[in-house]
Amino acid sequence: MWSRVLPALPCAGFFSRMTATHVGSAYIRSPLMTVTVLLFASYADALGTSAIQLDLPGGSTIRDVLGTLASMPGGHRLPPRPLVAINEQYATLQSELRGGEEVAVIPPVAGG
Repeated sequence: MWSRVLPALPCAGFFSRMTATHVGSAYIRSPLMTVTVLLFASYADALGTSAIQLDLPGGSTIRDVLGTLASMPGGHRLPPRPLVAINEQYATLQSELRGGEEVAVIPPVAGG
């Protein structure tokens, strides 16, 4: 199964923010949701920014967020399974997003 974002339709409103997901021989349309991804230290350096707004299909998970980040320029420098939090609560790769969340991708830290 794969998703792709459809171009914005000429009309405003709900249908202008849809994605098409290919399942078998059919496309299923689902609304997009927006999440804010916060990046710190070397992760922010790798992607060139400390915050990114992502539009994702409904039902997306942390795994989807990380895959999207990995596909961006510099994203190959992120580890495959970094520590992640959703709204300041630690999350797993399978944690599902509903939209509007703040997703923090946390690099390893050392103290002294």
